[in-house]
Amino acid sequence: MNRKFSIVMRGAAPLIALASLAVIAACGPPPGAAVTPAPKHLRQLFVAERGLNQVAVLDPSTGGVIRTIPVGKEPTKLSYDGDAHVLWVANAGSGTVNAIDPKTDTVVATITVGSDPEWIDAAQSGGLVYVANHGSQSVSMIDKTTETLFRTYKTAATPFMVYAGVYEMISESNGEVEFYDEYSTKSPPNVTLANGLLGAAFTNPGLACQDPAYVFFYTQDGVVSQYSSACGALPITNVGHYTLAPGNGTIVADNSEGWQSDVFVLNDTTNTVTDIDAMHSQVSFTAAVGKAPRGVDFGYSTTTNMVYFVADSGDDTVDLLNTATGAVQDRYTLSPGAQPYDVEYVDVTLPAPSPKPSPSPTPTATPTIAPTATPTPTTHLYVANGSAGNVLEYTAPFSSSSAPSVNVQIGGNIWGVASDSQYVAVEDSTGYIYIFNAPLTSGSSPVAQFQQFQGGVGGAQLLFDSNGNLYTGTQGSMVFEYSPPFSNASTPSKTINGDNTSFSLAMDYLGNLYVGNLGMNQMDVFASPYTSAPTTVTAPGTYGLASYATYLFDADAMDGLVDVYNLPMNASSTPAYTIANTDPHALAVDGTGTLYVGDQHGGSGTSSVDAYAQPLSASSKAAYSITSGLVEPVELWLGP
Repeated sequence: MNRKFSIVMRGAAPLIALASLAVIAACGPPPGAAVTPAPKHLRQLFVAERGLNQVAVLDPSTGGVIRTIPVGKEPTKLSYDGDAHVLWVANAGSGTVNAIDPKTDTVVATITVGSDPEWIDAAQSGGLVYVANHGSQSVSMIDKTTETLFRTYKTAATPFMVYAGVYEMISESNGEVEFYDEYSTKSPPNVTLANGLLGAAFTNPGLACQDPAYVFFYTQDGVVSQYSSACGALPITNVGHYTLAPGNGTIVADNSEGWQSDVFVLNDTTNTVTDIDAMHSQVSFTAAVGKAPRGVDFGYSTTTNMVYFVADSGDDTVDLLNTATGAVQDRYTLSPGAQPYDVEYVDVTLPAPSPKPSPSPTPTATPTIAPTATPTPTTHLYVANGSAGNVLEYTAPFSSSSAPSVNVQIGGNIWGVASDSQYVAVEDSTGYIYIFNAPLTSGSSPVAQFQQFQGGVGGAQLLFDSNGNLYTGTQGSMVFEYSPPFSNASTPSKTINGDNTSFSLAMDYLGNLYVGNLGMNQMDVFASPYTSAPTTVTAPGTYGLASYATYLFDADAMDGLVDVYNLPMNASSTPAYTIANTDPHALAVDGTGTLYVGDQHGGSGTSSVDAYAQPLSASSKAAYSITSGLVEPVELWLGP
């Protein structure tokens, strides 16, 4: 796929001299470090069996029934809240909603809502669950914390779908799509579709500029219209349409994962599923499936085999689709009369058996950092600027008045940047990697670009090792290594398995690889050559990692801290001390030990790169902050 790049040169701002040398790496325990028992993954596939008044729990690898869970009458829509680990079920026939604990596969709450609840959304809806009551012309809101009914409000017509995030979007039987703000007050614009509205879907509705948000309308003539929703807010702007086969069916978005940018058109007439990639404005595939497909979800049939699960209500089956080609690679047969209306893949981690505790490192109030090698002088600071869709290059020396010397505009959402003496690598949120010659200049354009894998899993952060190999997080259960020379046909030279949600990366001077396992609130530490199981260290956040000498730095955005660990680490390691920062998401350390923190300021609209000089301690304050050009610093890299 070709993209256009625009590069903006800015005049150099007055700079305050600050010696800075670059050594960027990641953190992790050395070979021989103690290994803790791994947490147990509970991977299950939940299927709403409308005809049997139950939710079936399947083994996603085999389709075998683990158990069935009795729920209300005619369960239709499922929605998984991954933060609270609760699966919500709308029971159309009984006017109720059930909350299921997927760790025990038991119903833990039953809430009475309106008549004929056909749709439910809990994935990106903050503290509330939204239910479209088809029979009583209303939307009910459930408080997730208390698992009780919060309020119900009337809609203009009969609702059959609801998506909630920054605002609520409700599809209604009169062909209208209504919008409500966070206070459930009707807001413009409303959209009326003349050709028979089949549904409206919303990708990334609750992330507020973390990813582009899109609205899709699907009508009986087979037309899907795509609208852009800036920062997940109103108004919306039409950006194009897709013409598919006419028929009846529905359109759904998988918002159980924040990075999801695909919507799926399920056509009851043609018995097909069409995957539309919103980020790249293209149809990925149209797949023939079972009869009357009603629900779809992304997941894994094995630890690493990424698939889409499709609930076929007309022939009591669940199809497994290859995420790249759309081909049906397996089909699970359910009990006769099941009428599967929806499917949800759930991956819950259970605590590991408690290991024999290892001695905790002795906290150090103010560690003195001694370089272990002669560092390469730092010339440039590179910033992956998130939702701004660009990479910024700042030229040393750095100061509060630093401005970008080069701005490479790529588009989409930029999540990763790394450099070595030859290349600058950039990754967007869909896993596309762009390789530029280093440093960036006014004439820079990619010398290679490739997508590390297909299937809706987004990109993450990047890392170059001293040999020029490029490592990429995947937000999945693996890290990929690419070896030069790079080309448009580059494929991984190595796959490192053992994570759950690999995001941030770092490497220490011994070659140990540290992976921020964002979905598990832990760091996974791999000893070279990265073929053995990692040591896991409990660590909240892990939005960014950096290593320097005998110290590891972790950007704990959840707590507003930079956690500083002594190396080597083991399973019982805890921070030696912490440095306060508003919203740390990205880290880099130069050869003098100066720590650079990409601070997103809690989504307030102002962002900065804060520089902390030696000596570092729990009372450290930023010596200065760079703000020019910054929107959302997701990854930092210091390079020659």
